Amino acid sequence: MTLNIEQARDLLRCVSLVRDVDVLPSGHFRLETPFKYPDGSSIDVFIAPPNLLPEVRLTDLGQTAAWLLNLQVKPWLSKKRQAFVEDALRTFDVRQSGGELVLQLASPTDLPDGVMRLAQACLRVADLTFTRRSSLQSAFGEEIEEILDDAELSYTPNPEIAGRYGNVVRVDFSVEGRRTRSFVLTLASQNPSAAHSISNEIFRKWYDLDVPERPEQRVTVFDDRSSAYRDEDLKRLEGISTVLPFSDRNAVRDVLAA
Repeated sequence: MTLNIEQARDLLRCVSLVRDVDVLPSGHFRLETPFKYPDGSSIDVFIAPPNLLPEVRLTDLGQTAAWLLNLQVKPWLSKKRQAFVEDALRTFDVRQSGGELVLQLASPTDLPDGVMRLAQACLRVADLTFTRRSSLQSAFGEEIEEILDDAELSYTPNPEIAGRYGNVVRVDFSVEGRRTRSFVLTLASQNPSAAHSISNEIFRKWYDLDVPERPEQRVTVFDDRSSAYRDEDLKRLEGISTVLPFSDRNAVRDVLAA
């Protein structure tokens, strides 16, 4: 037996969490909920065709992921974000299928509870937007972390390292390669003045770590999607570290995996 639109409306007529039910050209039933994404737009959930009873499949049709991507928030970009999503879905017993959030119901009578759980899961995942860091430098660090994760390299973020004169230097990553440990500092800015200041700070950190008792490889990765950097700044960094452009992800991976 197939669930039709009138049956769906009857089942949800008294459910305050569903404001309206209509049919998409694809055959999905769209359920408008009072839940809203952080920007105020409505969270809709959908009953996926063929809607064969007794089971009913609810989905967000990938709208939550699309909403995040529109704000330049990539849920898969780091372990921290992935863990956030996994925790949110586990709370409501919702699973991820490709870009969609999906909830399988055993019976149409479970629709009211299912709609609430899926809509809440969408809202929780959308809260990733509040974890987005406004600093381009911080966001670039997450992209470097993605390379490290893809290469299955063991790393520690933001370690504090002993340098010369008793100084303690915080680097962005300490990465364990096959034979060599690497310290990594990242350079990213779209503002020439800020890029120059960051370059000087990176040079200062590398200088403090350039001591015989620190045999680790020093690696500077810069975001070459920006043209804000001075040639002399990059050349100065080349004299004290291995400088790599982010666009050459293979080179970054190979150097850190050595």
